[in-house]
Amino acid sequence: MPRHEVVSLTGISNLCHFYNIPFLRFSFLTDYNKIFRQVLDHLNQLEEGAFEYAFDYILIDERQDFPKVFFELCERVAKKKIYIAGDIFQDIFENTKGIELEVNVILNRCYRTDPRTLMFAHAVGLGLFEKKKLNWFPDEYWGAIGYSVNRNEKNIQLTRDPIRRFEDLEDEDIPSMVLSKYDRTDQIIDIIKEIKNKNVNITPNDICIIVLDDDRSIFEYMDSLAYKIISELNWEINRAYESKGKVNDAIYLTNANNVKGLEFPFVICVTTAIKNTYRYRNVLYTMLTRSFIQSYLLVGNDNGLDVWRSGLETINSQRAIQTIEPTESEKAVIKSNIRNLQKQKNISYKDFLSKIFSELKIKGECKEKLEKALIESDIEKFDKDKTVKFINANKEFYCK
Repeated sequence: MPRHEVVSLTGISNLCHFYNIPFLRFSFLTDYNKIFRQVLDHLNQLEEGAFEYAFDYILIDERQDFPKVFFELCERVAKKKIYIAGDIFQDIFENTKGIELEVNVILNRCYRTDPRTLMFAHAVGLGLFEKKKLNWFPDEYWGAIGYSVNRNEKNIQLTRDPIRRFEDLEDEDIPSMVLSKYDRTDQIIDIIKEIKNKNVNITPNDICIIVLDDDRSIFEYMDSLAYKIISELNWEINRAYESKGKVNDAIYLTNANNVKGLEFPFVICVTTAIKNTYRYRNVLYTMLTRSFIQSYLLVGNDNGLDVWRSGLETINSQRAIQTIEPTESEKAVIKSNIRNLQKQKNISYKDFLSKIFSELKIKGECKEKLEKALIESDIEKFDKDKTVKFINANKEFYCK
């Protein structure tokens, strides 16, 4: 009988067992590229008569989560066909060349998030309200993700169909996206009170609070916020960064690492400032779109907030993103930056650090100590400038 099996990341261990290949576990220093590459290299070295297909069919979900080498591996071990499904909305900085356009079916509508929230999240994530864009798509790709493009010279208007998940919730007078300057924890208490007053059937499970910053001080902040909510609202808090899942009758409080695959009627995102790194903007976009009624974005540093507020007003009044198309030279810079970003994703963190240590001529025990310190630091991985700065600031302590 032919075997029809679903392969996931955990299935790689079974694949290693099938071909008698040592299994590499994932870590900060051993990424999925290295794990999949080891298996594929082993199979490519087998003589034709010694090779046996592991599967007849493979179904891959969440395509956007896998590197290119994973698909090469699946193609190698599947005898008949591979089925691939993915989310074109998940990574707004993925290389778009032919990935989504050369498929049989494209699902380009988002039924969870209000279109106004989705448009704002795309615009802030991609930098569309700013002079320096972080990414830009050709017209056919804008169409692939559900937008119509209207041009007046370099002035671009992006619109999308007003799809709503729940027809009885459609009220154009209620903003689905709220952007505010943040300067006190009482603002979050006030927002929750307002949500409770306007929604009589609301429960704590309907609200998610996400702190977008990634430094260690956010955990102290979340503890103080949790205490304030419990004492003033008498609602329980689920510290999801500890529980790693939903808890009944408790507000979901977390950093950005524990929200994948979840959705809530109301999402409150808090951040000290809107940063310009690709990872941060993609996380911001993803977190804002976890709601299916209303998202709040509270920003501590109001530098640039007027630009985003103006863009949101246009979305609310005209149901459109108003932006300016980059010049050809600007598009070339954007493409180069995205290519460099993809190259970073295709190497392990250990290889990334090894290259920097080599450039700085750091070796031996000093290198090992600095590597360990970097892994335990709050520095965003693959941020070369901050990594080099950290090494130069600390090498005298580790390289005695």
